[in-house]
Amino acid sequence: MKRTVFFVVAACFGIRTAQAQLAEPTSTSREQQLVESVGLERLSMSTGLPPLTNLQNVTGLLQVGNGNTARIDQQTLSNNANQAYVAQIGEANVLRLTQLGGGNLLLVTQNGNGNQAGYTQGGQNNATNITQNGTQNKVQGVDGRANLLLEGDNNTMKITQNGNNNTVQGEVRENNRNYDIRQYGSDNTLTQIETTTQTPKGYTVEMRGQGINLTIEQSKVVPGVR
Repeated sequence: MKRTVFFVVAACFGIRTAQAQLAEPTSTSREQQLVESVGLERLSMSTGLPPLTNLQNVTGLLQVGNGNTARIDQQTLSNNANQAYVAQIGEANVLRLTQLGGGNLLLVTQNGNGNQAGYTQGGQNNATNITQNGTQNKVQGVDGRANLLLEGDNNTMKITQNGNNNTVQGEVRENNRNYDIRQYGSDNTLTQIETTTQTPKGYTVEMRGQGINLTIEQSKVVPGVR
């Protein structure tokens, strides 16, 4: 049994697409009851979405069930912002997101086991917040990349994982970054590569539990990367 609620709004000087799909379940799980009690409309309200006229692209996505896959590609040619608000509840779900341009904002929550979040952000003044609750979850890159990629100036990244056997693999380029990576549980892994020589704006890593695997390489020279 599987129920999926999907809602996307993409605005380019107005609303371009609005879509909602609902499959009736044959039974109700605890996760579905949670979503039903919160409501899809509250997902957008709780994130404090600004007026659509001030944005280039806005995406809100809610998926409930197992084995779901979502891909979001956003790009701007001006200073208008891309914003994505994503919630996936279930197991073995996959999210792939690419944002290019200025002032990007990404908020992701995945509840369940074996979920994957992959993203690439390029540009300036970007902010990313990814939270995963469960075991064997992973944050990495898109399209087969081993590492997530954050490049550009004045970027902020926050990743939180609660559970065991979780993994974060990342590569960060350019300057004035602010990291906040937290893992709570056992046998978790963090691998972070920085490919610039300048000191980051801020760096916070907190890992609590047993069997911690931590690798941070700073000022690493990667061929083809300026």
